Amino acid sequence: MQRVSLYILLSFCLLKAKGQFSGEMDTTGIRNLNVLASQYLFSNTDSSIRYAQQASFFARKANDKRSEGEAFYLLGGNYWIMGDYPKALASILQSLQIFESLGYKENIADDYRAMASIYRDQGDLNNALLYAGKCKSIAGKSILVDIYTILGSIYEKFDHLDSAIIYLNLANGRDIIDHGKSNYGYISLVFGNVYYKKLNFPLAISYYRKGIDLTLAQRVYKDLMEGYIGMARIYKDMSQTDSSIKYAWKALSIGRSTPFLLSMLDASSLLSQTYRLGHTPDSVIKYMDLTLSLKDSLYNQQKARDFQNLVFKERLREQEMEEAKTRAEEERKENIQMVGIAAFIPVFFIVLLILNRRKLNPRVIDFMVLTGLLLFFEFVTLLIHPQLELWTHHTPILMLLGLVAIAAILVPTHHRLERWLIKALAKSHKPAIVNEL
Repeated sequence: MQRVSLYILLSFCLLKAKGQFSGEMDTTGIRNLNVLASQYLFSNTDSSIRYAQQASFFARKANDKRSEGEAFYLLGGNYWIMGDYPKALASILQSLQIFESLGYKENIADDYRAMASIYRDQGDLNNALLYAGKCKSIAGKSILVDIYTILGSIYEKFDHLDSAIIYLNLANGRDIIDHGKSNYGYISLVFGNVYYKKLNFPLAISYYRKGIDLTLAQRVYKDLMEGYIGMARIYKDMSQTDSSIKYAWKALSIGRSTPFLLSMLDASSLLSQTYRLGHTPDSVIKYMDLTLSLKDSLYNQQKARDFQNLVFKERLREQEMEEAKTRAEEERKENIQMVGIAAFIPVFFIVLLILNRRKLNPRVIDFMVLTGLLLFFEFVTLLIHPQLELWTHHTPILMLLGLVAIAAILVPTHHRLERWLIKALAKSHKPAIVNEL
């Protein structure tokens, strides 16, 4: 009953959004759109994209940064499923920048996790591990299962099978702690991939079946496709062509609503190879054409260039952020030093006034007065110099004239203050000091 009520409420929000797309929507309505986009993410990408786009539009109008960041995160997830990695990365980077500005570590960790998956499927091992590591370093307990699984899947994809098993065992152990039993089907599917590569087909089939049961019950169709592909691959290698075709067909049929192109590509390639074993040329040609079409969609040169441009821009952005942190740290240290100097100068003069009560050698008085005044006036020059550079735009002639003008003011003032201090300090001790001036 509660679920029905929720759908009625969300439907009302969507009708309102469609009727007033150029109007306004409150925070609750925007977040409900993101809820719907999340619910359809792995089952119907068309619906999920539509709701996430609406959420992004209204969130921007309402200046609801959190909902806007979540909408971009969901858009990135959909484009990743569809195999459009440049759009996926661009959307996730927009989400990341929003959440960095808000300082929301949990959402930043989600974006890093998404980037790790995008780089993994694009075939970039180094960046996949980099962002998986970044996610792991700030992740809360709620996403440890996911990040361990992603690390396991990265190592599996690039054939580091022992490392994959280590992280998958960590993921499975955390999953059992969180749910009391194995709940995340993708862990079993990646285990299936690992043992398929180890040529342990019985154990791989066992893991695939477990993963398929879990993902089917939870309607995570993207993962379900990968499970069917795994089964199809094993049965092809075992020369059980009918079973291989059956599972590959299941994967392709799911692709009509959840076009996870990577799995669709694997399924069509498997069908082409399996039909070739059965000497069915028409089917071979049909699925070979589909395979070429999917490869072009996933890996065409323009997409590859777009993706690399985004990677380069993100590298520059991260470098600028590091440089900004370094500059901020240097400025902080400089400010601390300036505060220290500013505090020391009045303390120095207070010490001079205290020493005024004692008899001192005239040369000591001269030296201390000169030192104090030099500190004061050099400190004033130090403060003025950055502003002078700003006002003159670093023009040498203007800088020279400015420094001359400052010196013209400070030097006479320095001498007057020096005479005054010496008189103040020496009048009760040795008047001859004054006459020497």
